[in-house]
Amino acid sequence: MRVRTLTTAALGGLALSLLAAPPAWAAAYQVTTTADSVDAAIGDGACADDSGACSLRAAVQEANAAPGSDTIRLAPGQTYTLTLAGATEDAAASGDLDVTSSIVLQGRGATVDAAGLDRAFDVLASNLRVDGLIVVGGAPPETESGGALRSTGTLTITNSRINGNTVFGTGASGGAIINTGGTLRVSNASLDGNSATRAGGAIEANAGTTTLDRVRLTNNDTGPTPGNGGGLHLTGTGSVTVQNSSVMGNTASEEGGGLWNSSTGTFTVTNTVVSGNTASGPAADQGGGGLFNDGGSLSVADTTVSDNTADGTSGSGGGILNNLGTLSVNGGSVSGNSAARAGGGIEANVGTTTVDGTTMSSNTTGANPGNGGGLHLTGAGSVTLTGITAINNTAAAEGGAIWNSATGTTVVSNSSVTGNTASGAAADQGGGGLFNDGGLLQVSRSQVMDNVADGASGSGGGILNNLGTLEVTSATVGDNTANRAGGGIEANGGSTTLQRVTLSGNATGPAPGNGGGLHLTGTGTVDVINSTVAGNTATAEGGGLWNPAAGTMSVQGSRIVNNTASGNDADQGGGGLFNDGGSLRVAGSIIRGNSADGTSGSGGGILNNLGTLSVSASVIDRNSATRAAGGIEANVGSTTTSEVNFTNNSTGANPGNGGGLHLTGAGTVTIDGGRITTNSATNEGGGLWNSATGTMTVTNAAIGDNTAPVGPDVFNDGGTFTIDGVPVPVGP
Repeated sequence: MRVRTLTTAALGGLALSLLAAPPAWAAAYQVTTTADSVDAAIGDGACADDSGACSLRAAVQEANAAPGSDTIRLAPGQTYTLTLAGATEDAAASGDLDVTSSIVLQGRGATVDAAGLDRAFDVLASNLRVDGLIVVGGAPPETESGGALRSTGTLTITNSRINGNTVFGTGASGGAIINTGGTLRVSNASLDGNSATRAGGAIEANAGTTTLDRVRLTNNDTGPTPGNGGGLHLTGTGSVTVQNSSVMGNTASEEGGGLWNSSTGTFTVTNTVVSGNTASGPAADQGGGGLFNDGGSLSVADTTVSDNTADGTSGSGGGILNNLGTLSVNGGSVSGNSAARAGGGIEANVGTTTVDGTTMSSNTTGANPGNGGGLHLTGAGSVTLTGITAINNTAAAEGGAIWNSATGTTVVSNSSVTGNTASGAAADQGGGGLFNDGGLLQVSRSQVMDNVADGASGSGGGILNNLGTLEVTSATVGDNTANRAGGGIEANGGSTTLQRVTLSGNATGPAPGNGGGLHLTGTGTVDVINSTVAGNTATAEGGGLWNPAAGTMSVQGSRIVNNTASGNDADQGGGGLFNDGGSLRVAGSIIRGNSADGTSGSGGGILNNLGTLSVSASVIDRNSATRAAGGIEANVGSTTTSEVNFTNNSTGANPGNGGGLHLTGAGTVTIDGGRITTNSATNEGGGLWNSATGTMTVTNAAIGDNTAPVGPDVFNDGGTFTIDGVPVPVGP
């Protein structure tokens, strides 16, 4: 054994140091009585009331008086009821148990019942650690906060339950706990059935730092003044972290049924379930059934936000309401939430909202007005959605999954918007997948599939762009349906651009049923670039694309294939494209395999009805129509083609004229270059057919190998018809 010898000088120094700073010995107190009694001689180091027993109150008083950190142990399973009422004081002599030192309270499954006398504990700029304790029955004097515990110091709670506590009166917050500027840590605990008049049904975080880990916030509520944060409410410049927890069944009279963040707060929720909470604020900027962010920073990661409700008259954000703040949602899911007004899943009221890798499913809105089943943006905010799945959401009016405002910007990328429904009855309502109400909506590298606009005149099964700017890039818009028009996309005015888009399998209903793939209404512009429009159907006109009298539509480098329009009138059809009096330009494109299959349907490839049509450097092949014009039907208006190949187009037998191109009425057709070959008509003009009042001019085109009983290549029904300057006589 080695022995260390100290010199005289060293021993002298050690003695001086011991005299200068006596050690702070920690004490341990075993509570021996459930009675509520004061210590007989505070500061003597012995926990004993007048009877010699150690009560909880006496132990706290002795611990406060003793230096260092002290431990208080309760008897397992016992209930300690506070009974000593008295004037407000901070020495633990009456009412709540005031903590002014550093104390560790080992509950060991015991219960502290404040019995409505006051709160249980008041931590005054000190340190209290509570483990294994049940705290019930807290009710401090009117207008005071912190029903079970109030802290301005450091409060740590583990393995405990804090249930059935209440604060009431103006300004009263934190039905279970209030942390005012201090540090609150709660882990492996539950807070259930607590209530506050102002805010924070369970917890009020008034600045400071609050952390919850493996905590259950359940069935807590707030009253009406104002009534925010049913589970937890943050006031001021503080921070809250909630992780590995559940926030369920809480209610708020106005905002944040589960959780509420302040305008200057930082709030983080991770790996948590926020479910079944309700916020009942009646205004459009109130609600947030699960979470409400009032201008601060709210981050939600790997969290389930489900079955929450904003049920006020105009309540918004069934799952989450971001009001003027910054919201980030990463991973997890937002599902089964509902809101009376808008944003069944998420309401973004201005601010910045980012959602990444999240599933938004089965969220709904009511009918006031009922927009944005999954997500709704109000005002001049921005929303960025990346890698999301928006599925089976419903809106009573517009934007089954997503709704963008007149001054907003919404960007969707690498996402799936599938199986959503919007039920607005008006022609400018719908947008089963997405609705853009005048702002900027960008969709890229995404799928917009199987969405429905099922209102009486609902439009835009996949997307409705209402007077705004829509840009769709490298995306698929497929298998969507709309009752009125625009099975895939409805462009109501504004500007719509499709680049490298597949628009396929979309359909319209019968009201009237135009623009199976895309329909433009009013004075707008549509540009379709390097895209594929395939397999779409329209009940009446424009199986692929439909352009109105005041519209401008351009199709460049695209494939318009296998679309169908089933209108029965002679001026209906346009299996691939229909131009209803506007300006339609097609360049470098393939129009193939389209059909106008109505009783008198015309223009299997294109129907130009009273408008201006220009087609250049394109192929019009294997299209068919029942009445006339397997390739192009020119119903009056002006039609010009340049270096266009008309091949293998055909007509039915009603009457079956103009296999390649057919001119009806007093219109003009100019054909320069290209080929008109191997087309067929059941009756007249296998290649070209000119009307009695029409003007058709053909130059530098190869015409041959077309078939028809009368006029296999061309037929002139009495109008002006020249080929390379040579008049074509009336008849075949």
